[in-house]
Amino acid sequence: DVDSLVLVDWIYNRPRPLDDQVPVGIANAFNYALFSSTVAPDDLVHTGGNFMSEGTGIGFSSDLVVEENGWSGQFNPSVKTPAQVDSLMKDYMAIDPYVRMDELPFDIISHIDMHMKLIDENTILVGEFPQGVSDGPQLEANLQYVLSNFTARDGNPFNLVRIPMPPSTSGGYAPNAHYRTFTNSIFINNTVLVPTYREEYDTTALRIYEDA
Repeated sequence: DVDSLVLVDWIYNRPRPLDDQVPVGIANAFNYALFSSTVAPDDLVHTGGNFMSEGTGIGFSSDLVVEENGWSGQFNPSVKTPAQVDSLMKDYMAIDPYVRMDELPFDIISHIDMHMKLIDENTILVGEFPQGVSDGPQLEANLQYVLSNFTARDGNPFNLVRIPMPPSTSGGYAPNAHYRTFTNSIFINNTVLVPTYREEYDTTALRIYEDA
């Protein structure tokens, strides 16, 4: 609805003070407006890997954002309830509804980009494990929660596109092997940057991206 660009500055959920200054540096360099949610009572600890929006104000995260702003948070100046976290996301980023899902048991960073990617306003690309393996059961439960309680902005159900989660070179999956995923990607204009691993899995994954 608008043609102006603004930045929102959260508290980064890592002990990386230089990284945490990037929004301020970019805002100063390009003369962008900066809205800062770094000081109590509006402080919010968050990370880009655990936030996704489809462009109309529906946001997605794991409950890591609740954990890190609650009593066990390491970087939050003040303690927030889940409702207060949701309120800050609405106030600063116009996110409503804010879809928060249970953390996956074997994704140690609990970032949703490890298992899902929004393709457009209606489509979610979702990592798929072999049945009953690794984070597959919790991921499926989260998807059912989303589909049962939320719709796309146009009122239609979200369309799911499945993409295999590749195993490690040992053939295993977390927690007994490294976490591999094709969903941790980024769109830059007409290009999508996708991690790749081995040709036998990469060709299938890239075809799914192109089709989607």
